Amino acid sequence: MPPIFPGPKHPLSWSHGSAEVWALSGAIHHLEFWLPDGSAVAPLAEAPWQDDVATTGDGTIPAHLRFLGGEWPCVPFGKSEADRIVHGFGTDNCWTFEQSDDGVALAIDYPDDRPIAGLRRTVRGVPGEARVAFSLEVTARRDCVLPVGLHPILAPGGPGEAVRVEGAFSHGETFPVVFEPGVSRLRPGRRFETTQSLPLTDGGTIPFGALLNKTTEEAFQLFGVGGALRVVYPQSGHAVRLDWDAGDYPTCLFWISTGGRTAKPWNGRFRGFGVEPLDARFADRNGEGAITGGRRFAAGERWTTRYAIGVEGL
Repeated sequence: MPPIFPGPKHPLSWSHGSAEVWALSGAIHHLEFWLPDGSAVAPLAEAPWQDDVATTGDGTIPAHLRFLGGEWPCVPFGKSEADRIVHGFGTDNCWTFEQSDDGVALAIDYPDDRPIAGLRRTVRGVPGEARVAFSLEVTARRDCVLPVGLHPILAPGGPGEAVRVEGAFSHGETFPVVFEPGVSRLRPGRRFETTQSLPLTDGGTIPFGALLNKTTEEAFQLFGVGGALRVVYPQSGHAVRLDWDAGDYPTCLFWISTGGRTAKPWNGRFRGFGVEPLDARFADRNGEGAITGGRRFAAGERWTTRYAIGVEGL
């Protein structure tokens, strides 16, 4: 019998917010934070087709795309020879909920042919704060080097909003090849020093916030990130802060999807951007943006990483 996606959903609530944790991808969805002034902020993007039965029941579409949105871990990240599923087995399959005295806990076992044996993850609201804390435990079956990353997708803000990125990093690089032919606007394989001056294919530069207000599909990567980034929504009056261990994820990939993809299930409907802590980089290999590098795992190793997402008023 084929699996029923997205599987069970567990509620998460605490003093300053609420969310759902889904079996599919072990993902957190419909996250809402409550700020001291009484306002509510939903920082994560959710696909508008999540309730469209024709889309969610279409087995030709990867499961996580049928219910796209929220945040989930990717082991391995992207397309990898070690795992035929984009973003890893845990992305397109349902996790099992476990008993937990603190938040929501889930686990998933990987098939025997994968170098990873399984993942375990906890999600909890931080009492007294508009903040969610995560832990991820990765158990290796064999020695391997794998790209590992996290995949929060943030909402793009209101029409015309000049969203900006704050935080320390050494430099940035645009995707090494054209990310989405005929759609992408950034010039491939270019170095930049600030997200306020992203290099364009036709010359000149564009600020990150202005790019979000275009119909496009983009990716760029920040290097030497200090383990924290702040995404500011000046017109909306709040900022989203992401914190992680810089030793675990020394780079951060930005993926922008603002109506640029027209194939199913996208159909030009999705608007959001990924701010994705990552241990790997992209390179131009045979005209493709191949992913290289990653974390070195030893057989039997259990590696734990912790990170958080929060919101603050301006």
